[in-house]
Amino acid sequence: MGYSREDREGEFEHLRSSMVELVKALVHRGRPALVRGSRFEPPMDVYETSSAVVVVMEIAGTERKDIEIHLDGSRLRITGGRHVTAPLDALRCHQMEIEFGSFERWVTLDFFPPRDAIEAAYEGGLLRITIPKRGDPSTTTVQILAE
Repeated sequence: MGYSREDREGEFEHLRSSMVELVKALVHRGRPALVRGSRFEPPMDVYETSSAVVVVMEIAGTERKDIEIHLDGSRLRITGGRHVTAPLDALRCHQMEIEFGSFERWVTLDFFPPRDAIEAAYEGGLLRITIPKRGDPSTTTVQILAE
């Protein structure tokens, strides 16, 4: 018994979608959190303008009080944690892609930013840190502005 053209196309589409899911599982964004409290690296973009460096980190579901930003000379350290989103009375998990646990990211700058001019805001799940390009080498902790 042979396969019809529709059968072959259906099989090909199934294979294609399986390959797409496999690739997603291999890259950072599609990786499930393996164990409760595991470490993860939230996605981060770093932009440079003529007057500042802007760091944008995607950490939706993280509470402002759980985020710390620390500047040590020319190194910016961002740490925090996000708690599991599953309800406590969940009987079974059918799919789990949202990473949780603690996180830590570092940005090394090629200049020493001014310690009192750094601004941070957390809105819509995005942490935005603006670092002016003038200043002196120092150590400071950055406060996150209210929404």
